[in-house]
Amino acid sequence: MFELAPRLLAALDTGAAIAVATAVDVRGSAPSGTGTSMALLPGGRVVGTVSGGCVEGALFETAEEVLATGTPVLAGFGFEPDGSDDAAENPDALWAPALRCGGRIEVLVHRVTPDDHAIVDALRTAASGAATSLGLSLEAGMLGSVVTPADGCRTRVFTEYAGGRARCIVVGAVEFAVAVTSMAAMLGYAVTVVDPRPVFLTDERFPAAQDLVVGWPPRVLADTAIDERTVVVVLSHDDRFDAEVLDLALRRGAGYVGAMGSRSTHESRLERLRDLGTPDLGRLRSPIGLDIGATTPAELALAVMAEVVTVRTGHSGRPLVTESGPIHERLATA
Repeated sequence: MFELAPRLLAALDTGAAIAVATAVDVRGSAPSGTGTSMALLPGGRVVGTVSGGCVEGALFETAEEVLATGTPVLAGFGFEPDGSDDAAENPDALWAPALRCGGRIEVLVHRVTPDDHAIVDALRTAASGAATSLGLSLEAGMLGSVVTPADGCRTRVFTEYAGGRARCIVVGAVEFAVAVTSMAAMLGYAVTVVDPRPVFLTDERFPAAQDLVVGWPPRVLADTAIDERTVVVVLSHDDRFDAEVLDLALRRGAGYVGAMGSRSTHESRLERLRDLGTPDLGRLRSPIGLDIGATTPAELALAVMAEVVTVRTGHSGRPLVTESGPIHERLATA
C-alpha cells in the first residue's frame, strides 16, 4: 500500500473512500512480494498491481463489493479450492486457483475512508519518504494492534513497514543525468543531483529530483548520509573531483558506486584511486551500466539502473531465457 501512497492520498483528500487490496502472504513462485497493492479509486480507476495481471480481474470485483459494503475480504489465489492443502487453515478465505505462476497468495481487501486517521497518517508519512508501519488484523480486516484475545485464540496481524526511501546521488548535471534522475525516481529513489555549476542545476532540467545541490561534490558527499542502500552515480567526467567522490562513496559503504567513462578513463581513475588507498575497488562499476547497446540518454539510464537493481538483488543480469528454475521464487529468495 505504501508504494501507492501519493495516489491514494490524492483520492482520499477529495473526501472519497477507496478500496485497497494488499498481498499479505505470498508462497512459492509469484510475481510480487508481500505488501504490494492495487487500489480501486473513485470513478472505477485502478492503480497498482498485486500479481501482474493474473488475479486483478477478480480483485476488482471484490474491491467493488468491499467499497460498497465496507466489509473486508481475505481472498486467496492459487490454493486448491476443495479444502485440501493450506486452505483448511483459513476456512473464511475465498480461494480461487487463478495464479498462473504456480504460487500462492493471500490478499486483504479493505475499505479506507478519510476518517481512518491512522491509515491516512501512515500514508502521509510514507509519501514524505520517512519510515512508518501499519498493522492490519487479518481476522477483522481492519486496522488493529497485536493483542492476545481473552479466550486465548490466535490473532493474525499483517504489519506493513516502509523503511523510508533509499537515496540516489547523481554527480554531474550532464544531459545523461537528467534521464538517470528520472529513471531512479521512477524506481522509488530519493534523488539528489550535485554539481558545482548552478547554470546546469535547475528545476526545469531535473523535475524528478528531490534535491539539487550546488557545491563541490566531495564536500557535499562528505556531509550527506550514505549507507548500504545508497546509490552513487558519477557522470561528471571531471578529473578534479571524480576520484575523490568515488573514494568517499566506497569508504562510506554505498551499496552501488558507478562511474561513466571509457575503459581508458577507468584505468586512469583506478590509478588515482590506488594512490588514495581506496578500499573495495572491486565494487566500483566502471564503465557504468549493463551492456545493452545503449546510445541515447534514456537507454543509458536504463542500462545504469538495471545494473543498480542487479547489484541490489545479487542477480546476474543475464537473460531469463538462459536460466532455469522458477523465476519469481528466485527473485523472492534474493
